[in-house]
Amino acid sequence: MEEKTQEEKQLSIEDAFAKVQELLSEMSKEDVTLEQAFSDYEEGMKLIRYCNGKIDSVEQKVQKLNQDGSMDEFH
Repeated sequence: MEEKTQEEKQLSIEDAFAKVQELLSEMSKEDVTLEQAFSDYEEGMKLIRYCNGKIDSVEQKVQKLNQDGSMDEFH
């Protein structure tokens, strides 16, 4: 399993999505090198996995906090 960096531990979902957007903008530039595009892609994928994990965690908490105590599916 991949270790989270100190930055990821403190990063909000909104900030992570903003970083992904920045990476996409960088990758869209005409003068970006293949190496830089690949590096940006890797970083973006790490951020997306981080966001997915955070969202899954929130979904689990919402299920537990359901007012009537049942474990309904989160939609």
